[in-house]
Amino acid sequence: MKKILIGTLLLCIWHSIILVNQSWGINVLLFTIPLLGLILSVLKEHKCIKNKAGLLLIIPILVLSTSYFIYDNTWKYLNVLVLPFLYLLLYIFTMKPVKTIGDTIVEILNLMIKPLNSIGNFTKEGVKLIPVKTKGEKKKEKKSTKYIQSFLMILPIVILVLVLLASADSIFGQLFQNLFSWKWKGISIDEIFTRTIIFASLFFYLGATLYFIGNHYLKEKRVKEEEKEREPLTINMLLIILNVIYLIFDIIQINSLMLHRVSSGFNYAEYARSGFFQLMFISFINISILLLSKKCKEQTKTKIMSIIMILLTYIIIASSYLRMSLYEAAYGYTILRLGVYAILLTEAILLVPTIYYVINKKLNILNFYLVITIAIYTAINCFSVDRVIANNNIARYKRAGQIDLYYLQNTNYDNLNQLRELYELIQEDDKIEQIDKDNLNIYIRHMDKRNEKTIFGYNLSKEEARKQTTWNEKEKRD
Repeated sequence: MKKILIGTLLLCIWHSIILVNQSWGINVLLFTIPLLGLILSVLKEHKCIKNKAGLLLIIPILVLSTSYFIYDNTWKYLNVLVLPFLYLLLYIFTMKPVKTIGDTIVEILNLMIKPLNSIGNFTKEGVKLIPVKTKGEKKKEKKSTKYIQSFLMILPIVILVLVLLASADSIFGQLFQNLFSWKWKGISIDEIFTRTIIFASLFFYLGATLYFIGNHYLKEKRVKEEEKEREPLTINMLLIILNVIYLIFDIIQINSLMLHRVSSGFNYAEYARSGFFQLMFISFINISILLLSKKCKEQTKTKIMSIIMILLTYIIIASSYLRMSLYEAAYGYTILRLGVYAILLTEAILLVPTIYYVINKKLNILNFYLVITIAIYTAINCFSVDRVIANNNIARYKRAGQIDLYYLQNTNYDNLNQLRELYELIQEDDKIEQIDKDNLNIYIRHMDKRNEKTIFGYNLSKEEARKQTTWNEKEKRD
């Protein structure tokens, strides 16, 4: 308990120094390393490591954390959700390996909610560690300990109530707004309050989570439901009907979309540049149906129909990919459209172990799905997506003379050098409004002047962009 308390306290202080009110850069990695160290230390001390293979999840956690130091692209916002998810999977697969998607969801919710019940116990155990100054003051010490314990337990509730009341009533909120506008030795009360809320929230939740993991998580028995084999009639009927529909659909796709055999007067361009999201969603539905079919009694007919569905799904994925590529060629490249490619690639790879799972029910399909998904997502974070998007859009501009200047101005440094090149290209282009050229100029100059508050936000991509002094020197001459 002492290690959890001191480690959590030091981590929260470190978090407040390097991350609160700082931009994201090397500080994310500097926080991740000691956090992983504390987690591993607690797991080892309480003998919670039951499956060492689960520790491999440390690799994607470190890679994603390092990406904040190397790149300055859009993935950093999504990683705010992905990283906590990977920590939860690290706990689960290291301590209580699961075999089904249902069990995984249950354990994730368990690890998210149950630590809240341990905040009281974590606080009590922590207060007990406060040393007694004099032996003759045991009664007074017990009384003061109760006061401290009570205060720490009610503090999060008081803060939450104040925030809710301030947002519910403008006059009450104005009172706190005036209070937070005061400054003490150059530091605003507002900043102190913000740091206090973040510190208290992180301290109690992280501490309670580690306390729960070390003392209670392994003792909880997972409720196992007996898997009953269901009658295959319904699923077989569904597979047959869907396969017939997909077969007709795929024939149309091959004939019209891939072979360009369309009737005269038909708008092929509009036809091809739509429907990719719907098809992507359908492929997800198909994977779900295939997993559901394994709950039925083993039948050769079910296996055959499942494999046929997988093959037809590959054609649907190819159709969605082709539609998206045509759409991008016409309307440009964005992070969402690039993400569609990543999802389609993931689905195509996931279907490979799914084929084997259809044939062999004993395969742990969940592990394959997680490894493939995490590996692809981690790999995507190893290159600059905003730089790729900027390069492709500039190439499209050179080829077709069309570009969305506003979209590229995304306050990231990864594509700043490409935007400097683009600005030079559009100077003689009469089709682009002067106001759009001026706005791009203002944006680039604004990004050049931005400085980090401290070294903790250091980022290689930002440093590379700042080293390009040609632009600034040219602007000074002009």
